[in-house]
Amino acid sequence: MKTVDLEALKQQLEAARHGDREQQKAFLSSINYHSSNCVVINEMNDTDLQWIAPLALDLFTPAVDVLVGGMRRKCCHWEEDFLDDDTGDMVTVLRSDEIEGETVFTPDRALLDQIGKNVLASFNQLNNDELRDLAFWCESPEARDAIDEELYRRDDPIAISERGDLYQYGDEENGIFIDYEKAKTYYDRVGEEFDPVETARQRRYDAEHTDYPEFTYYRIAGDDEPAVKALLTELYQKYGEHSEPFWYLPLEMVMKTLVGSDAYVGYIQSIHEGEPCEISVEFYEANRDSLKYALLQVFPNLTIEVVDQD
Repeated sequence: MKTVDLEALKQQLEAARHGDREQQKAFLSSINYHSSNCVVINEMNDTDLQWIAPLALDLFTPAVDVLVGGMRRKCCHWEEDFLDDDTGDMVTVLRSDEIEGETVFTPDRALLDQIGKNVLASFNQLNNDELRDLAFWCESPEARDAIDEELYRRDDPIAISERGDLYQYGDEENGIFIDYEKAKTYYDRVGEEFDPVETARQRRYDAEHTDYPEFTYYRIAGDDEPAVKALLTELYQKYGEHSEPFWYLPLEMVMKTLVGSDAYVGYIQSIHEGEPCEISVEFYEANRDSLKYALLQVFPNLTIEVVDQD
């Protein structure tokens, strides 16, 4: 059972190269990086940008998919047979893997930036699905953020649900810390069931009973270093387990004090005085940088280096 007729795809590619704009659009609409006929993309080269780039600059999303995807990576493909246990039939599937260091097209930063600018200038001409596709492929962070805001402004259900996801799982680098109650306000708007109390309970149980801790050093320095040590010492006196030589100060109390979120599971193990000062942290099922971003929210005059413990 053959899954891909590469020779037929090559013929279609050649026809598109010499065809008119509508033929080229039809061909690009038939291929993408998420279907079996993506193998034909490997047959392309920089000369194909002469007809793909104008379509991408006009924000024809299949052209953006192919152009940006081809500038990001190149894949090898192969067919693999396996026996379907349910039917007893031999099934052929297409496998793929990225080729390290190779791309289909030579990356062109100026072209990618121009696509991003065109996206920003064309919101009114694009529907929600087109905007979402462009956000997936667009290289410009400004354009992606603007698309997200535009979709949310339009009350797009997916955009609203994704806002809930941000508060359910956190995006600490961008100042969003886990807040299950706030996540629920977004999920409620699109009719998604979400129980913040049960989610918090289950996450804590999973972290403490099924997850392995990640041990990390925070090396801190800067004008706010004394204030950080003073705050952690105060919290240790109130909430630490006082199991010398370890503090076992619950991370939830530190994060709640800093950013109002008690959804982070772990412990401040100890503070090691020196230059720089080192804070030993034990994380369970959490972004190890979460405490870093929380500290910087309150103590901007601080430098933090996050280092794995040996």
